[in-house]
Amino acid sequence: MAVRTHYDVLGVAPDASGEAIRAAYRQRARDHHPDRHRSSSAVGGDTMPAINEAYRVLHDPGRRAMYDRSIEGRRPVTSSPTGPAAAAEPTTTWDASQMAAYRHHGPARVPWRSMLVAATVGTIGVVGLAQFTDGGGDVGPDGILRNGDCVEVEPDNDAREIACTGDGDLVVRAFIPFDGTCPGRTEPHRDRQGMGVACVELSE
Repeated sequence: MAVRTHYDVLGVAPDASGEAIRAAYRQRARDHHPDRHRSSSAVGGDTMPAINEAYRVLHDPGRRAMYDRSIEGRRPVTSSPTGPAAAAEPTTTWDASQMAAYRHHGPARVPWRSMLVAATVGTIGVVGLAQFTDGGGDVGPDGILRNGDCVEVEPDNDAREIACTGDGDLVVRAFIPFDGTCPGRTEPHRDRQGMGVACVELSE
């Protein structure tokens, strides 16, 4: 037994226009209104709710699109009427679920071309900036000990990086783990940052 659809209730085709649905609803409502059929609750009482519900769903493009999909899978949505009929249709605000049902499905498009252009421009900018930036000169202590850094030995025997002066500087010749051994004429001093042991060249 076929299930009656909202289209069957209003007596219109599945591709009926909004104007045709409205006209069919008005005619059915007049024919089945309880005031005209007081003696028959089957006609006046049971049918009007079905007619009202059918019109509530079918006159709204979003609800109609979702209803069509629920009864026929993914049937293409009938295009909306144009001209005076479209102007007469009530304006409806769609929520997110209605918009999702109405729009085409498919993977989101990634703007690869725009991203590639942006990456290229950024790379050129970085390279160009590096060309015009003076990379020479003494940058100064950054607190991280490396080979060749000048240090000062603190009272607790830790080594702290300082700016090189060229006059009897203590220079780091190797940087080793805590369990390592300093080579040659160097003595171990713990890195103040706790990163390891600085092997500082012995002063003359």
